[in-house]
Amino acid sequence: MKGKEVFNKSVETETFKNDKIDLSILRKKSSAKTAKGIVLGFMKKLKNSDAPLDYLILLQEVYRKIYDLEESEKIRIESWRGKGGIKVWAKPDRIIVEFAGKRDKNEKPKIQRKEYTKQEINQMIVCINKLKSEFDNKIPSRQLGEEYFGGNWDYKVFCKRSDHHKFTHLLNILDFYKIIRYNRSGYTTVLREVKEIQEVLNS
Repeated sequence: MKGKEVFNKSVETETFKNDKIDLSILRKKSSAKTAKGIVLGFMKKLKNSDAPLDYLILLQEVYRKIYDLEESEKIRIESWRGKGGIKVWAKPDRIIVEFAGKRDKNEKPKIQRKEYTKQEINQMIVCINKLKSEFDNKIPSRQLGEEYFGGNWDYKVFCKRSDHHKFTHLLNILDFYKIIRYNRSGYTTVLREVKEIQEVLNS
């Protein structure tokens, strides 16, 4: 019986190795509250089931894509904190953001501009104020994004590049004016409760 158990363990390890499953991912702790955590949870269930390994490999690739997107967002957040030459300035009816866009290797980053109306920014403030008490002033990006866009985070916000960029830009504008703290781990906390962006611009 002992020999049989050792043989089965050896076969399982070799199979996962041959199919390029990164076991270090499966050792991570999962949280059903994040997109990455949900995928990891499914991976762990499939590992201990009779499901084809192809499913596990596919989920692993999805996990890595989500991880890469989250890392990119962290980099963007850090650049907004003074490391990337970000400029923000206000006009009568809108806020203009100037930032370094994507660049090819050995090339200077291309400067891009985005404009957001004060109505768009104020709507984000309304959502933040609405969720502040519910989450004890530690609002997860998932819930805030769903509140603002009125849809599922994974399909409506996270996987739609234009909306995801808008989401992070709006939060970073509010962070820039010290209305909130947009934490790199994906949480927003209120530093100064206001009803609209103009209250800060007038002060």
